[in-house]
Amino acid sequence: MRQTEACYNADKAIIITRKCTSVYQRMTLLVLALLSIAISACGAASANNPTPTPANLPTVVPSPTPEYNDMTGAVQVATIFLDHWTRGEYASMYQLISVESQQSTPYESFVATYENASDVIRLLELSYEQRVATRENDRVIALVYDMTFNSHLIGEFSDSSREMRLVLDDNLQTWRVAWSPADIFNEMVNGARLRMETFPPRRANIYDRDGEILADMNGQIVSVNVIRERIPDVTLCVNALAGALNQDVSLIESRMNNFGFTQRAEFGIVQEQVFLQWQAALETNCAAEFDNRPVRRYIDGDLMPHILGYVGYPNEEDLDALAWEGFQQDSIVGRTGLERTWNSTLAGTPGGRLSIITPAGVQLRLLGQQAASPGQSLYLTIDADLQRDVQNIMNNAYQAAPWSETSPGASAIVYDPNTGAVLAMVSYPTFDANAFNTFPVMGQQAAQEIVTAVQSDPARPQLNRPTQGGYPSGSVMKLMTAVAALDSGIYGFEDTYLSTGVWNRDIPRVDWNAGGHGRQDLSGALTVSCNSCFYEAGYQMNQVDPYLLPAYANQLGLGVLTGIERDIPESTGVIANPDTKIQYAASQDGPWTFSDAVDMSIGQGFVAVTPLQMVRMYGAVATDGTLWRPQLVDHAALLDDVSYTMTPEAMSGVGTTEEIMAFLREGLCGVTNRQGVGTAEHIFRNTPLQAIGVCGKTGTAQAPNNAPSHAWFIGYAPIEQPQIAVIVMVENSGEGSAVAAPLTRDIMNAYFFGGDDET
Repeated sequence: MRQTEACYNADKAIIITRKCTSVYQRMTLLVLALLSIAISACGAASANNPTPTPANLPTVVPSPTPEYNDMTGAVQVATIFLDHWTRGEYASMYQLISVESQQSTPYESFVATYENASDVIRLLELSYEQRVATRENDRVIALVYDMTFNSHLIGEFSDSSREMRLVLDDNLQTWRVAWSPADIFNEMVNGARLRMETFPPRRANIYDRDGEILADMNGQIVSVNVIRERIPDVTLCVNALAGALNQDVSLIESRMNNFGFTQRAEFGIVQEQVFLQWQAALETNCAAEFDNRPVRRYIDGDLMPHILGYVGYPNEEDLDALAWEGFQQDSIVGRTGLERTWNSTLAGTPGGRLSIITPAGVQLRLLGQQAASPGQSLYLTIDADLQRDVQNIMNNAYQAAPWSETSPGASAIVYDPNTGAVLAMVSYPTFDANAFNTFPVMGQQAAQEIVTAVQSDPARPQLNRPTQGGYPSGSVMKLMTAVAALDSGIYGFEDTYLSTGVWNRDIPRVDWNAGGHGRQDLSGALTVSCNSCFYEAGYQMNQVDPYLLPAYANQLGLGVLTGIERDIPESTGVIANPDTKIQYAASQDGPWTFSDAVDMSIGQGFVAVTPLQMVRMYGAVATDGTLWRPQLVDHAALLDDVSYTMTPEAMSGVGTTEEIMAFLREGLCGVTNRQGVGTAEHIFRNTPLQAIGVCGKTGTAQAPNNAPSHAWFIGYAPIEQPQIAVIVMVENSGEGSAVAAPLTRDIMNAYFFGGDDET
């Protein structure tokens, strides 16, 4: 029986040897010879003696190293482990660590350790390079390698000559990583951990196009710091802190008990005015120390809050992303306007210092550090002086005009039709953006009073009317209708319509001039603002194709985003068509009919456009037909380092010919220059603007609920090579020629001549 066992074992050994000859070619001839002798003996016994008799066996020789105890296999396991790490595949890594390592570190703890390390480092990428593998004994192999980490905050840093130990697992017949936290960094044992200190930069300024400061960080707040062991009188100190910070005494006591006696603890932040009031008490009763911190300040807070926006604490859902960027929970971020959309440019890039520290906070090793990159200042397309002029013109009108009693608000825009740059944009009424900052420069109490008044104002001061207000456009829509009629071929340059004062294809519709305007082509119809001429044009287009007029409105930028939403919010407005009318109509309105096209032809019905959409359309017709993206930022820079420069962006084109646009420009110029004919000629008569020439269009739009009409005027100047297009829209105020046109005139005077003209 013993001989049979010996034969079997020897046979098994020879199989193993054959399978692994390619790996173990260095096996000695002596071992092979001994195995051959054993096999020969077994073979003879089997052939001649069915029941073998005991025989003398050769001297026992140690079994050869098993096939899985191979340095190549160990390195392969280490490589797979590191590859998984570079891809963040922690579950797969865990499968490659030894049983003992798994018993000492549960799966959840293993994964959490790596995830926490990745988060603290702000890890972007990992790479490694193997250097050498050495066998420490038959069961342990050490791999020396270099690891390179790429951190979002501190950039690239390397950890050289790292060691990974691999142990032989006989049960699994393979190598496994003998893992501990030291495999992340060597010092991460005995509770040591990674710490990333972050250093947010100072928020950059905002300037107008000429370099005037609009927003800076020169406001001041004060942090109050106390060391418990230095407090002369705890009771008096608690009362002083409660008064200065406007908090309950119990809350102050609770916080004080949570701080160590020697710890310099920050108890809160106060405005500069509050600090001056409580400074003496805090110094006397608390031995308090103070740190000044800069806060956001808008130099002229109510000048352009809808554009600049304001700052505040981040929303809870944004905290993780901000922490990843290196910002702290109490960092200020842009909440609205350009402060929000250009936040990353203004805020800069935090710096960081990555260390390994003991549980007590003692630094064991500095892994890397990077200084903060300051934010880049914004230089706007807005001319602050022009913005003030426009705002003053609007303010003065609302102080004096009788229509101000019914008008809740207004819009005014000065737009460069050659580039899309917005030179001024006023939404009336306005508000002081400083009051909405986290640390308002006027103090919390005064700020809260302002905020309450603004938010309860039925005029909705926070609505940016030029980009978010949607209105029926009235007769300023007639330019779109004229383009559509001519470009579609339904009307020609010589085609005319005889206006008698009444149009009768559906309900009786009348012209604003009871006797009509006589025979007009489309250019002349613009000059006299003939309603019935455009009723007929809308009717004829609908007869050919009900989708035609709405499609042209969209093509000319109405009912679609202009592109300014990249900087500040905007509304698409409404241009209904036979498919979408049901979204906006009441149940009794029924399907689309030619009456809907007739209404749209003069800016009524299912129409809601923004002032910005309208001024962009007029600017395109006044120049080369390009619908530019309206832009508010000219460039972003830190001293001479310019990161962004505005480039005009063509969103689309009017899509018609220069011949058609020139024909219609004649009608627009007639509005302001044909004496006794043009609807706004008397407004611009005998003004300095006649020297350069102004063209434009009046509009009076019926408002819902029988409220007073909305007044519109859109103009551009000079006639040759226009520099600006200006729009004024005054809600519920009356006729465009009486209300909006004079305001447009005054704005143009301010732009070209530095002042307004009241004649």
